[in-house]
Amino acid sequence: MRRQENQAPRPTAGCLSVPLFNQKKRNRIPLTSTPSENEFFSHSEYMASISSQHGSSRPAPGPAPAVRAYGPIAHPYKQGAFPVKPAIENSLRILTAVIDGMRHWSQFRDKVPYLFEIFATLDSAVTLGRYGAKNFLIRDGKDVVQCVFYENEQVLPRLIRGQVHRCVGNYDRSRDVLICVSVRPGLPSELRNAQEAVKACDAEMRLLVKLLSEV
Repeated sequence: MRRQENQAPRPTAGCLSVPLFNQKKRNRIPLTSTPSENEFFSHSEYMASISSQHGSSRPAPGPAPAVRAYGPIAHPYKQGAFPVKPAIENSLRILTAVIDGMRHWSQFRDKVPYLFEIFATLDSAVTLGRYGAKNFLIRDGKDVVQCVFYENEQVLPRLIRGQVHRCVGNYDRSRDVLICVSVRPGLPSELRNAQEAVKACDAEMRLLVKLLSEV
């Protein structure tokens, strides 16, 4: 006895017909397409989907659909299509120099921030100045510069006249004064490498000046 198409099925005894929720609806896939990455089918699911769409009929014989392969596209910046301007690092650096070199390179301080590191001989006694400043002179060869140190967070250590000291600070071109933030006797290893450090910093500054002229 055939059931009428518009006749509702009888519920099973002791059970209610409850609709199922949260079932993922799958899109049917044409015969000539392959599953996408977002909806990946296993082999059995993929074959079942094809069978449900086309019934029991066999697919028409023919060549498999061609798959087009795409190669990577080269980035335009990697091809050098656009000129790149030289980048100048604006982080604070310490420049090892002699006194004469410090006076020369200080003219570029408004473009690139840096502190000077000077290894020179203490050439005077330490005197007390205004606002608690400690004043003294340092010398390397024939060049002499006045230094000032303010004891805010650090105390000036005992300095020995005639001994080489390491002075780090900002150079004031208008007053020809090195405002020190650190002063101490130079270590033997620092004194051995001081000349090479000066040469390296001079080369770096010459390159920096060249980059500044190109910007």
